[in-house]
Amino acid sequence: MQNDRFDAIPIPKELDSAVKAGIQEGIRQQKYLKKKKSMLRYSLIAAAALIFICAGVFLVSNPSLAAKLPLIGHIFSRVQEKVSYKGDFDDNAEVYVEDHTTAQEANMEQSPKGSAQKQAGETQNSGYVQTSNGLTITVSEANCSPQALYLALCIENEEDFPADFIKTKNMDGYIPDYDSMYLKTISYYDVPGLEKKDRMPETGKLSPYFIEGEFIDSRTFTGIIRVSLDEDLMSSGHAVNLEEAQTDDDIIWVDKVEKLPKQFTYYLEISDIYAELLEYEEVQASDADGDEITIQEALEKHYEGTWNFAIDVNMNEEGKQVVTVNKTNSSGIGISSVEKTDFEIKAELILPEGAKNYDYVVVICDAEGKQLDSQGVNAEEYSVYGRKTDTVHIYVCDYIQYMDELKGDEQKIAEGALFAADVDF
Repeated sequence: MQNDRFDAIPIPKELDSAVKAGIQEGIRQQKYLKKKKSMLRYSLIAAAALIFICAGVFLVSNPSLAAKLPLIGHIFSRVQEKVSYKGDFDDNAEVYVEDHTTAQEANMEQSPKGSAQKQAGETQNSGYVQTSNGLTITVSEANCSPQALYLALCIENEEDFPADFIKTKNMDGYIPDYDSMYLKTISYYDVPGLEKKDRMPETGKLSPYFIEGEFIDSRTFTGIIRVSLDEDLMSSGHAVNLEEAQTDDDIIWVDKVEKLPKQFTYYLEISDIYAELLEYEEVQASDADGDEITIQEALEKHYEGTWNFAIDVNMNEEGKQVVTVNKTNSSGIGISSVEKTDFEIKAELILPEGAKNYDYVVVICDAEGKQLDSQGVNAEEYSVYGRKTDTVHIYVCDYIQYMDELKGDEQKIAEGALFAADVDF
């Protein structure tokens, strides 16, 4: 995925620079460990993508057929099986815009008389359909579980996107069956502790960082954004007692948001949409030993503009199931509970005092003992799509042992796990 998908922890502006520097160094160390952990997700997705590689280019290679199918209001049903975070999102989805015309045509219809032709660079807002600098973005649908918000978007360009953007068709050896574009965003909620002032970090970026989907044609991209509500809730509140913090796990948070209401407004402000080209330039960098090296860095094509959405969300909690486990091994390592929604499943760790989450891997296998695919940027949020999960097998493994010895082998995981539990739903 992109090089930095992890939520930056907001640092209050009133903190002095010395404290900021100390805690941000700790955060960088934690991000490094999380990035290593996300390698687990990459390997699983790459394996799954080999199965679907033919389907991934079907509509791209058949644009005339794709153009005849309903588009706006039906994006989930078109791409939900192709992105890395799969799910039946079209079931009970909230549809904001349902129109078989393109979003650009919709904007033209809504324009005042005498202004049917937009001027170059003009920003035009119309609720869930917005145009800026030649790009029209439509927030078409949403489906929200207690763990994540899924948004279906259509991005239409007045000109052709670079062919390099369509890697499923034009890049040799490209494995995923979906294309991606990166986003520069500010996202926040109408909830105390998650408002805009609480979501503006001193450094880093805010999620969502990317969108996955497919190019219907050279000017139209449809895709799904996954917003991790869990990650956003973890970043809420205010940090105190930072002087002794070494990592973000050491930060003490107050006034944290424990859960979101069933109805809330999610604000998504997009200022840049971009992707890598199949062109490279040589840049100088330093390796781990501090030596200068030359690396090949991909060039990028950016589309800057202003697309600001206020999205009314209704959370669907009907599919949520929670099983209390509250068991540990003799060392105090175990699982407190397991939560499953219509789209994903996760387990909450129990660790002894002083232990760090990033030193362990929580593995969840389906009823047949096969490891589930990761659903979010956190490798330990797993997808239930197309899998039998009435019973799941949960294992807690040492992270180093998992990467060096167990390596995703279900039998080795079962034999080498520090803790194991079977959970029935």
